Amino acid sequence: MLAVLERLDDVEWDRICHAYGPASDVPDQIRDLCAADPDRREKARWQLYGNIFHQGTRYEATAHAVPFLLEVLASPDGADKAELVRLLAAIAVGYDSFWLPDGLPIAEHRRTADGGGMLLAAAPHPGDDGWDEDGDAEYIEALSERDQEALLAHVAVAAYDAVRRGVPLFRALLGHGDPEVRGVAAYTLGWFPEDATGSLPALATLASPSYIDDALAATARVSMGLLGVAGDFDDQRPLVRWATAVARVRAHGAGAGQESIDELRRWANGAGRDERVPYLDGDLVGYATLVLDQLERPDSFS
Repeated sequence: MLAVLERLDDVEWDRICHAYGPASDVPDQIRDLCAADPDRREKARWQLYGNIFHQGTRYEATAHAVPFLLEVLASPDGADKAELVRLLAAIAVGYDSFWLPDGLPIAEHRRTADGGGMLLAAAPHPGDDGWDEDGDAEYIEALSERDQEALLAHVAVAAYDAVRRGVPLFRALLGHGDPEVRGVAAYTLGWFPEDATGSLPALATLASPSYIDDALAATARVSMGLLGVAGDFDDQRPLVRWATAVARVRAHGAGAGQESIDELRRWANGAGRDERVPYLDGDLVGYATLVLDQLERPDSFS
């Protein structure tokens, strides 16, 4: 058992909530991520997806759980690293289909979340008067629409920022021996534009035409595009050309060039899926279609 997990009990889990009420079950689920039994680890991940990330929603307990998830991920002997990175990426952004083909508008979310921390602190918690099995629903419903948005945005941004602290770890995992781990790490870095300066050089290594794995090169190029940088069509592998076109439109908007548009049209009119590319669960045709639809909206890049 990792030494850091001994600190799990320092968090008052029974005073904070996830989707089903007090988060008192979370510590054991995190400990089970370190179990020798793969079925036990899988069950723990399934439970965490259900309670701290329920149908894309983040909760107060989510941000508290993330540092421990990062410690499990960072363990040299830890198993299921790709699955843990996927869980952390989901916690950071929700479902990527909400935001693509754009990136996560984190600056906007931060503005919306202003004041949300104070509202959350004032909310009833388990054990307080005014809290029952419906949690803080009554409290939230009594807030103005603006305050409701601020509180919910604060919870989501707190979870995002907790995962963001793992960006150096995700960069390090770009050199992991398992290509699946490298791929999901490259994917995850694309969601943190505030850390683009350090992430872009790391991603560029994978995006190089000389990089042998076309799926990793493609994933890295899409992530670089989400971070605002896109290269040229210097790699003729079909999957990498798809990614280059996606990235160029993200970085350059309507100025991406006709070659990008033609490439995307070829994909949108064909059939293609590659689950090695994590974006949209590998739906290459769907992603190309989203980008083309965006190009047809005059105000999409304003």
